[in-house]
Amino acid sequence: MSGLGGAGGAGGAGGAGGAGGAGGAGGVYDQGGGMPFDGSLFAQAQIGHRDGIVGSWRAPEDVTLGFDQKKFQPIDDYRQLWRWEPWVRAVAFDFELLSCLKFTVTDAGDPDGYAQLSHRSAAGGDIKIVSLSRPSKQVFEAQAEWLDFYSDLRDDRMAEILCQLGPQHAFWSMLIYLQPSRTPKTIELLDAAVRFAIFTEIRFKHAIAVPRAIEYSSQIQPMIQTPGHGSLPSGHSTQAFIIAVVLCALFNQTRNSVYYQQTMRQAYRVAMNRTVAGVHFPVDGIAGHLLGTSLGEYFVARCTRNLATQSGPPGGKITPRGFKGHLVTAADNPDFDPNEPLSDADVEAYAPLMGLDPADTNTPATVKAKFPYLTWGPVSTTPVDGSDILAWLWNQAVGEWNGNSLNNTTFTPNTGP
Repeated sequence: MSGLGGAGGAGGAGGAGGAGGAGGAGGVYDQGGGMPFDGSLFAQAQIGHRDGIVGSWRAPEDVTLGFDQKKFQPIDDYRQLWRWEPWVRAVAFDFELLSCLKFTVTDAGDPDGYAQLSHRSAAGGDIKIVSLSRPSKQVFEAQAEWLDFYSDLRDDRMAEILCQLGPQHAFWSMLIYLQPSRTPKTIELLDAAVRFAIFTEIRFKHAIAVPRAIEYSSQIQPMIQTPGHGSLPSGHSTQAFIIAVVLCALFNQTRNSVYYQQTMRQAYRVAMNRTVAGVHFPVDGIAGHLLGTSLGEYFVARCTRNLATQSGPPGGKITPRGFKGHLVTAADNPDFDPNEPLSDADVEAYAPLMGLDPADTNTPATVKAKFPYLTWGPVSTTPVDGSDILAWLWNQAVGEWNGNSLNNTTFTPNTGP
C-alpha cells in the first residue's frame, strides 16, 4: 500500500495510509488490463476508437443515462463521499481531523516545558487533548540498560519486529476478521486513525527532540535501522494504542471483555518490540501509550458525536491527559507497565495488582503516587465538535459488522410466471 503509508513507515510505524494509495491502482483505465501499453499509445487508441463510434452530436439529455439521481445536492453533502477514490476520501478525512487541532509549546527552552495538543472548538476556546514533556538526559542514560536486558529477546521476536516495520493489518486481523474485499471501510477507518497518529506524533517528536538510543551507547547496536526522527513518543506505541482504542469502541468492547484485553496486550507487545529491537526506550512506549489512548478517544469522539447511537465518549467529551516526563527520575528508571493507569477507572483496576483494596479511600492516591508522570483531568465540560464526514466513515465501518451491508445485496424475487 502506498499513499501516506510511506509516511507511516518513516514515522516508525504503522504504515497505514493504505486507503491513500488504493485509488491509484487499476480500474477501467488500467491500460488494457495490465498490458504493457504506454500512455501515448493508449490515448491514441481511444481517440481513434471514439471517432469510430461517437456518431452525430446529440443533446446530453438524449444520450446520458440518468441512473444517478443524487447529483448536485446541497454543498458539503457528506453522502457524496462514496463517489471519490479512496485516496481522495483519505485526504478529506485528514483535513477534517487536522483542521480542528492547535499545537502549542509552553515555556519553550525551559527543561520543564511541555508541548500540548488541543481541539479548537467551533463554540470558541480550546479543549486540551494531551500534553507531553521531556525526561532528563540522566533518565535516558539509565533507560539504556533496559535495552540491554530486552536485547536477549531479539531472536524470539525477530519475525514480529521485521513484519511490524510496515502496515500492521495482518496482526490486527488475527483478532477480528479484517480483509480488504470484505471490510474495506473498517480498514479505511483504521488507516485514517493511524495517519492521524502519525501527523501528531511527528509534531511531538520534533518539539521534544529526544535523541535515539544508539546515540547514548555504542553497545545498543539495534537490530534494525534507527528511524530518522526523535525517540519520544514511540510512533509504534502511539499507533498501536490508537488502533486498540478505536477497535474497542467500534465493537463496544469494555475493559472486562476478552477482546479488549487482547487488543491492549497486542498494542503493548508492538510497542515493546521496538525496545527489543534497540530503537526505543521503555519511557518512549509509556508516552506513546498515553498519546495513542488520548488520540484514540478524541478520534472516536469526532467520528461518533453526530451519530444517534454513539460508540465513543458521551456527548463528545474527552479526558485530557499529560505525560510529565520531567517528573521521571533516573533512580526510578521505569519499565513500560502495560497496566499503567490513564483514568480513574484504570486506577481502580490497578489497585489489586499492588495488593490494595479498591474500596480503601487511600488507594487511589497510592496508585497515582507510583506513576507521578501520568496525569489526567476531569472529563471536558465542552464537547469536541462532531464531523459528518468522519461520522460517514464510522457508520460505513460499523455497517460491515452489524448486517447493514447486507441491505445492498438484497433484491425482490420475481414471483411472476
